[in-house]
Amino acid sequence: MSKHIAETAIAANIDALAALLRDITSRMDEATGYVRDGQRNAAIGTIIDLDRMLADAAALHGAALALHRNTPA
Repeated sequence: MSKHIAETAIAANIDALAALLRDITSRMDEATGYVRDGQRNAAIGTIIDLDRMLADAAALHGAALALHRNTPA
């Protein structure tokens, strides 16, 4: 794989990871507000797919690292 292609792919993975983490943070803020308002069900509903989102974040992180490790400097 060329250095340019790897760098483009790494950047795309990092951009996607950043967007996903912003979404996770937003959902957590929303869930915290619901909990403070005594709306437990709404809070849980807001974060119900957090495990999938975190797995996706880990996959994007891993992909960026793998590309970096396997691309010549």
